[in-house]
Amino acid sequence: MLFVGLNDDKRLLQAAENENHLCVWTTPSVEKREIKNKKREEQKAYLHKNIALVEQRKPFKLAQREEFCGGDINKILTEADKSRLFFVILDQIDLDKLPMTLEAQTKHASQHKRIGNETLMSFLKRIGVVKEVVPLFSKSKHVRAQSEGRSVKDRSDLMKQVRDKTRLFIDVSLIRSYYGDEVAIYFEWMQKFQKHLFWPGVFSIFVFIGNNTIYTSQNSPLSAIFSLMMCFWGIWFMISWSRHQMSLNILWDDFTTKANSYMHTRKEFYGDPIISQVTDRPDIHYSLKKRMPLYALSLAICLPCLMACIFVIICFLNCTGVIRPEHHGGIFNIAMLSHLADEGALFDPNSNMNMVAAIAQTITTMMINQQFRKVAQWTTDMENHKTQPAYDYSLFIKRFIFEFTDFQLYLFYIGIYQMHIGLLRTNLIALFATDEVRRVICEAVIPYI
Repeated sequence: MLFVGLNDDKRLLQAAENENHLCVWTTPSVEKREIKNKKREEQKAYLHKNIALVEQRKPFKLAQREEFCGGDINKILTEADKSRLFFVILDQIDLDKLPMTLEAQTKHASQHKRIGNETLMSFLKRIGVVKEVVPLFSKSKHVRAQSEGRSVKDRSDLMKQVRDKTRLFIDVSLIRSYYGDEVAIYFEWMQKFQKHLFWPGVFSIFVFIGNNTIYTSQNSPLSAIFSLMMCFWGIWFMISWSRHQMSLNILWDDFTTKANSYMHTRKEFYGDPIISQVTDRPDIHYSLKKRMPLYALSLAICLPCLMACIFVIICFLNCTGVIRPEHHGGIFNIAMLSHLADEGALFDPNSNMNMVAAIAQTITTMMINQQFRKVAQWTTDMENHKTQPAYDYSLFIKRFIFEFTDFQLYLFYIGIYQMHIGLLRTNLIALFATDEVRRVICEAVIPYI
């Protein structure tokens, strides 16, 4: 374990300028400041507050530091900004420019050959010296509190909201200022999702009452109406979230980050040096002809994993009585397992033990997914993608196909092909209950401990 820090504020602010960090800017001229304040007051009548907030920000310039938040680095940069910029600085350290003895250079060249334009961090990760780089708790607010004569025991606004038991939702801007966009976007999505679920949740109560008093779950028209309503609700929610996400891209200054991700070459990428026909500048190219064998090798590794996963699912479907000897001519029947789902047997579909088998299936598939993520990442690394979006897309395709197969495909088989509502309900309850327990443990209990 290695602890690395940066005490040079000027270096951080220089990185902020290089990354076009946006910050609230105040003109040094008193006359111009009064004109701007008067204009902002007029804009409040017709301009959305988020747009007005964005227009107050300008790309940070180190030479004009005093014009941005009074030059206070703790106001110019949030804790999340400091962590992000530190990662940028760390990732830009050139391996060739490090001071190194002749003996170390000879050993480095003989044992570990550098690939392409690798930086220090990319090289150390590739040879296994560095596994992960993570930010630690920052004490800058404590230092700032001491300098201002405040008690360091004062809780931050974020901690006050976390510990406030009367609050339903936490201010996402506070989460973003400390943990960054990737964490904040999860809470933003979850809050919007929960708010949109309010009216479907109310309607589901009436459906539940109707299904247990007037109708049954087998012949209730309320269930069909509710299912159709939820289909349209899902489309409406996705459209609403897409529009909200577009506004967040502007409000969180992510519109430039997304565009730059398509232009920047991954540090791990290697290839042949060429002159680009578009920019007439030196570039690195890796032809599709060279990459196709890597795709084939990736498929040859992932396909057996998928087949093994399907076999495990078939075994559990035999145990839970979903697949019976008379189904499909017995091609998927495993006699020693399907007998466990016979009437009066251990996993009789009409007994509570059938739920135990369904929960065991869910836990097993979660463990399989966890292991396949490592395989998917390893094969995607092997494919040598040039940009991060291309890398992410390839990784997403592998994980989507695999996780859809072992988590969702058998549900379609039970509900649509067999139309066995009872078994479908049992598997859905096992799936969502187990996943909910996992989420609570991973996202609430473990962080709290």
